[in-house]
This record gives sequence, C-alpha cells and structure tokens, in this order.
Amino acid sequence: MKPGLPLYRQLRSRLMRTALFRDLPEALLDDMLGHFRMESWSRGSIHDSQTAMRRFYVLVEGRMELLRTNPFTGKQVSLLILRPGDLYDVLSLLDYQSHDVLPSALDDLQLLSADLTEVRDWIHRHPEFNRNFMPYLAQQIRVREALATDLALYDTDTRLARLILRYATIDGVPDDSMGHGIEATLLNGLSNEKLAQMIGSVRQVVNRHLQAMKKDGILHIEKRRLIIDDLEKLKRRAEVLEAAWRR
Repeated sequence: MKPGLPLYRQLRSRLMRTALFRDLPEALLDDMLGHFRMESWSRGSIHDSQTAMRRFYVLVEGRMELLRTNPFTGKQVSLLILRPGDLYDVLSLLDYQSHDVLPSALDDLQLLSADLTEVRDWIHRHPEFNRNFMPYLAQQIRVREALATDLALYDTDTRLARLILRYATIDGVPDDSMGHGIEATLLNGLSNEKLAQMIGSVRQVVNRHLQAMKKDGILHIEKRRLIIDDLEKLKRRAEVLEAAWRR
C-alpha cells in the first residue's frame, strides 16, 4: 500500500488505535503498511481453510466468524467472532500448519492482508511489535480456553449468559439509569440458530433461555440488537464474569 493516499492515512490512523499496532514507532508502522494490501469479502462468504496458509489478515471493518464443520454430518460449531483490529490466523502464522477452520464474513469485510513470510519476519526482528503481539496472543488463548471451559462445565443456560457477557461492550459501560443498556455489539443480528452454534446447543433451547432472560428483565432485543438491561443479574446467571474478552 502506497503512502500519501487518503486511504493510507485513514488506515494508518485506525491501526494506531488497535491493540496490535498501538504505540509502534512511526517508521515501523509505515514499513508494515507498505507490505499490506486491501481486500474485501462479501457478507455471507465462507472461505477455504487454506486461506490462512497464503495470507495474513487484519480486520479493518466488519465481523469474521471462525467455523469448524463435521465433514460427515455437516454440523457446525462457531469458535470465535473476530472484530476490527483482530488477526486471522495467528495459529498458522506461528506453527506453519494448516488450521482447519473456515473464516466466514458476518458482515461486508474490509481487511488488510500481507504475505505470511513478511509478518513472521516482523516477529523475529521487531521487539516493539512483539510487546503488542504477545499479550494479544495470550488474550486469544484465554478466549479459546473460556470456550472449552464453558462447553465442559456449564449447562446451556449458563453458557448462553457467559457468551453474551464475553461479547458485550463492557468498557465504558453507559449509565443504566439513563435507560441505554449495554449492547452486545458482536452478537447483533445473529439468529438464535447461530447463537446455538456458539454454545453447542440448538435453536429451540437458545430461544427458551432468551425468553426467560427477557422475562427476568436481564435483556431485550431491539431491531436485532441485543441489549443488556441488568448487568448484575446477567453476571449472577453466568456465575462469574469472564475477563477473557477484555482488552
């Protein structure tokens, strides 16, 4: 990507606000951007798992879902939702192995992509980059650990509550007394079937639990936006508030 263009300056400004590129020396950031190219993925598109063996991606706009599929039954589980500033795919980057997940565009996506060799070189040569990359990697591991813990230890009602907490916008919580609520932005617009895929359940069960949460005054859904009305009640339903998703 060539410097001097309005798009370049806009993307540079966005990257400087993300966890991975924050506080990097300007010369290093410009060098990295010089190796990126812009890509667009259409909403609803599902890409081959080998995508991560060819390019490394930074999300700029939209949400990406990571899916695993049983090749015999077609059953799917949703492992993770990535948001702007997140990376795909950290595992293939580090171990040089294929990662059997399907990246799916929940929205129209704008991404920056770079050759994997270049990104590995950044890790080897730039301690400034690693100071951001290592905490990001640890956070990603914690999120996956939380998913495994939820599936192994909790019932579906608790798993759903913990999922909503994990994906809620908790930083800068608006004043509940003003009636704004807390929006779980990464879950907006997702069907109950999709939520079920994320907690290892089925649509009917998720629908029943959501209705119970609405009746208890915990949350409501407004124009396909999931709004938390009583955070403390949701925490109690989830037993603990996981910190895995906090930045």
